[in-house]
Amino acid sequence: MMRFALILTTLVTGPPAPEIVQIAPSRAVMIGQDGPEFDACGGLGRIISGAEDRLPVLSGPDQSAMVSGSLGRSTHVWLCEAEGEWQGIVYPSGEFQDVGDCRVSSPVAEPRAYDGPCQSGWVRARNIELLAG
Repeated sequence: MMRFALILTTLVTGPPAPEIVQIAPSRAVMIGQDGPEFDACGGLGRIISGAEDRLPVLSGPDQSAMVSGSLGRSTHVWLCEAEGEWQGIVYPSGEFQDVGDCRVSSPVAEPRAYDGPCQSGWVRARNIELLAG
């Protein structure tokens, strides 16, 4: 009888609802926020820690944002924008690309979203050691 009730309940109410996973929206890293007389990104840092050997780079300043890349320890990154515990970074990604290729070490006329040629994203600020800035 108990088995019949379970089957009947499942038929009447349907299967359990799927779990809904909320993904935080992407948010571009902004450059030039210190003004037109300063470099587009005000600091240079180095990745010092992360899960295992790689630190995930997220598409927004939120733990539930999508992973857009990952960085190994000691990777140099530009520090461009901060939000709470999160740091917006710009970093080289190609085999023949260097941190100097990212075009953020000179001023820009007004704040804007970073649009290349390097990659950008968000990591927890505690995983970065400040080198200059």
